[in-house]
Amino acid sequence: MVMGHTPQNRINSALGGRAWRIDVGASAGVMGGTPEVLEIIHEGGEDGEDLVSVLTVDGRRIEGRERAVVDNVLF
Repeated sequence: MVMGHTPQNRINSALGGRAWRIDVGASAGVMGGTPEVLEIIHEGGEDGEDLVSVLTVDGRRIEGRERAVVDNVLF
């Protein structure tokens, strides 16, 4: 599930990567956050698993598991 309209400091996931919060508040009227993009490549992995990454404006690709939130703590 991908959710918006609840601004976060950066894209992050909950529920073991089953829920993604993607609203980074990039509008100056909201939080002025840095834009990011959630990239999902369906069945793109070696064993047919989905590949999930966060793309940043400085050209980085961050693996989705690095943005997991457990008990409101970002890992």
